[in-house]
Amino acid sequence: MAQRSCCSSNCEMPSLDTGRTRRLAALARALADETRLTLLALLAQQKEPLCVCHLVERVPVGQPTVSHHLRILRQAHLVTVERRGTWAYYQVTPLARAALAALEQVLTEQVAT
Repeated sequence: MAQRSCCSSNCEMPSLDTGRTRRLAALARALADETRLTLLALLAQQKEPLCVCHLVERVPVGQPTVSHHLRILRQAHLVTVERRGTWAYYQVTPLARAALAALEQVLTEQVAT
C-alpha cells in the first residue's frame, strides 16, 4: 500500500544550505560547553589578547583541557591566537562577541517571559 503525504503535493519545502547548516552546527557545538563559554566570556572582557596561562588560573580544569577547549573555539572561528615566544595569547573574534550577545539576549528574553 502506498503511503500518503500529510500535505498536498504542491507543498513547498524550504531549501537548506548545507554549508551554512554545517557551520551553524559547528558553532553551536563549540558554544555548548560551560568551560568554553567561560573562556569566551573572560576573553570578551579583555581589550588585549590574554595569555593562556591566565586563562588556566580562571577555570577549574588543567592546562591540557584548556588548550583543547581553545582549539575547538579557534576551529569555530570564535578566538584567534597569537604566539609570543613560547606563550599563546588569545582574543575573541567579532563572531564570538555577536554569538555571546545573541545568547545573552535569548536568555534575557526567556527570563522575561
